[in-house]
Amino acid sequence: MPKPDADQRLRNLDRRLANIEQVLPTLATRDELHAAIGGAIAPLATREEMHAAIAAAVAPLPTREEMRTAIRAEGEETRRHFDVVAESFRSDIRVIADGHVHLTHRIDTFEGETKRAIAGLDRRVMRLEGKSSR
Repeated sequence: MPKPDADQRLRNLDRRLANIEQVLPTLATRDELHAAIGGAIAPLATREEMHAAIAAAVAPLPTREEMRTAIRAEGEETRRHFDVVAESFRSDIRVIADGHVHLTHRIDTFEGETKRAIAGLDRRVMRLEGKSSR
């Protein structure tokens, strides 16, 4: 039984090879393809060339540790800048608060003087009214 199976496989293989042999002469060779495109298409890079190009592109990039160091330094710089800005705001608020205290004092003084002046005027009006009612 195995013998006819092997014979059938050999016949199939022969048939396939015959088909390939018919198609093969019609295919262009590497040199024919290169001549046909006239060098218009650059040859593709090899695996080694690709790895070398990637390594060259990655080489100038910082490492993770360099990035962490740079980010940490930037954070510290930002913190210092924020501290300066916050101190400036404190100073500005202090000036405004001092001005507010000064204005409150002036208003209180003005209010006291106004009350005394009104009281003096009230006394004068009462004297005048007292004199006119007699």
